[in-house]
Amino acid sequence: MAEEDALPFRSTLYRLASAIELFTGVTLLLLPAIVMQQLFSSPASDAGEQLTRLYGLALIGLGVACWGSPCPIPARRGLLVYNCSAAVLLIILGSQALSGGAAVWAGALIHVVLGVMMIRDQLANSSG
Repeated sequence: MAEEDALPFRSTLYRLASAIELFTGVTLLLLPAIVMQQLFSSPASDAGEQLTRLYGLALIGLGVACWGSPCPIPARRGLLVYNCSAAVLLIILGSQALSGGAAVWAGALIHVVLGVMMIRDQLANSSG
């Protein structure tokens, strides 16, 4: 069985994750104040807005690097680490009331689901 066929949803999973990161990156780049308000229920400082834009550029880079079909193995690993780490951080922020924004729990859920699916993919890939 070809590696890209090892898991039927692999191409869709990584294309979806890439699209989410590209969309989020563009949103962070163009609308940093709105995103910060939704995540943290407070306005960002000027420096915070610039860091938000920089993070948006990083997400655009991640999305572009992972867009190919099939998604390269190193890019898959990068997305796995990012999604699991982002899920943990967002859960911590939400549970410790460090973020009162509505988007934190939605973002955490998306990252948990993607992270679990990517772990499943990595385990299937390593056993195959």
